Amino acid sequence: MKTITQPFNFIFSKLMLIHLKTSSFTAQLIGPLVFKYAPIDRNWNLSTNKLLDFPNDSVGKKMGEFLKEKKLEPLAKAEYHDVQHILFDFDITFKDEVALQYFLYGNGIRNIASVLTFISGWLVLPFHWKYLKASYNRGKYYKRISEIDLKTILNENLNHTKSILLK
Repeated sequence: MKTITQPFNFIFSKLMLIHLKTSSFTAQLIGPLVFKYAPIDRNWNLSTNKLLDFPNDSVGKKMGEFLKEKKLEPLAKAEYHDVQHILFDFDITFKDEVALQYFLYGNGIRNIASVLTFISGWLVLPFHWKYLKASYNRGKYYKRISEIDLKTILNENLNHTKSILLK
């Protein structure tokens, strides 16, 4: 005997599948724009293995461990982005990539890439608006990330660095 919730669950699961496919498609469109129009640092020439050679508990070592766990290498000319994942505790899921951009927008980064991500994130992640807003608000409580040379903090203790970045 079918209950009233079965058709609803079926429709909801189909809508979620469409939402996920749309989100993935959007990410493929947005990702390249973020790194094309966002300020890009010069290549740091660091591999995951080189990062693992940094001192224990350092930003660099934690970044290497994070990338190794995800089976990734640093994104050439955008390593600063990988560091941001470590400093502000964002994963590499689509939702967290968008949330990181919301965090940075809240932190004062305003460029075409951040604006596009801000708008498209709001449209394609309606079930995560609360999380996105919280990420945006959290960004307001940190020192301006754009004023920090993130490569220079790779040897620093991660927990200490996180504490001094808070306003």
